[in-house]
Amino acid sequence: MHFSILGIHPELSCAELKAVIGANLSFESKETALFEFGDDLNELQKTLGGASKLGEILEATSDSKDLESILLKHLLNQPDDKKLRFGISVYDAGGTSFSKNLRRENQKLGLALKKKLKEKGRSVRLVTSTEPTLSSVVVAKNKLTTNGIEFCLLVTETEIYIGQTKTYQDFENWSHRDYDRPRRNAKNGMLPPKLARMMVNLSSLAKAQPQRLNLEGLGLLDPFCGSGTVLMEAAMLGYKNLIGSDISKMILEDAKANLDWLTDQGIEMPDYQLIEMKAEKLKLENPVDIIVTEPFLGTPREGKESQITVERQVKDLEMLYNICFSNLAKLMKPGAILVLAAPVHKIKEEEYPLAIENILGRISLLRLMGPIRYEREGQFVGRDIWVFTKN
Repeated sequence: MHFSILGIHPELSCAELKAVIGANLSFESKETALFEFGDDLNELQKTLGGASKLGEILEATSDSKDLESILLKHLLNQPDDKKLRFGISVYDAGGTSFSKNLRRENQKLGLALKKKLKEKGRSVRLVTSTEPTLSSVVVAKNKLTTNGIEFCLLVTETEIYIGQTKTYQDFENWSHRDYDRPRRNAKNGMLPPKLARMMVNLSSLAKAQPQRLNLEGLGLLDPFCGSGTVLMEAAMLGYKNLIGSDISKMILEDAKANLDWLTDQGIEMPDYQLIEMKAEKLKLENPVDIIVTEPFLGTPREGKESQITVERQVKDLEMLYNICFSNLAKLMKPGAILVLAAPVHKIKEEEYPLAIENILGRISLLRLMGPIRYEREGQFVGRDIWVFTKN
């Protein structure tokens, strides 16, 4: 059994994980998921955008009093030719009050283990953090997956699953690809690379054994490609047939600059097309297997807009989406997948989503998943993530 420590949007992280491994999860909560996986966890970690850590379940116990002896047993099995580093993170897997109690006792448990290890002649260091759990940064800096061990205690209402972290998200690489790419336009809004990666992975939702898909022959289109984030993430996953389109020559120059930069970073870039064309007029030589896109979200918000203004903008967006996707559906093969990030405008506690299912249902697109909300605190516009297929 394996576990995932989920990102800040757990429902989306779980949906991505299921799509990539091609199977249902054994268990999922707001912080963790359990699943069976027979392949390389490191490769899975490189593929996922929504998992901060992956690891292996060592054993489980229903009695927290057994934790010290169980953890000590596994620590004593570690090589004794160098200083032993270890840390403990407690995650809520449905046993909220139980996990809170364990978190309060976490430091005490770690110090007790450290003392017993020293009594047995081991050189040891307990890795701690001011946060409730050890972040990927702390795990990486203390080399806990190579020269140490991090125990992840996944606490349900009745059991504690004891896991060992095997791999973690490459936070430096994600940050580099987000902030160091040559063309960024935060003012106009940008699709975050992690969200783009999760959306590309969700395109495997209806495929059999998606982790073994032959990406060589799949055509992926982003008809609102902007600065090329979706195309960049698809290229990193190995897609060989990529098409991006947008209405602005300048925007497409941004996309090309970013894709060329990715090549300079050592990523093998496939042949790709960038087409200057409105989505409602786009034509392609061959239909595509996958569309992954974030269309226009609306005029950038300042937070002072009236309800009438927001409602009008939502109606305008619905008209635009209706026109655009009526054409885009014609570019999809039968059984093709559409992964869409659609805007949800907000005024205080009120939300104004678009009628996406009605719009796409009228053009014979069938909902497979969604909506799953992706949002950040303080933003006036969130995103709903949808997956559709063409009948």
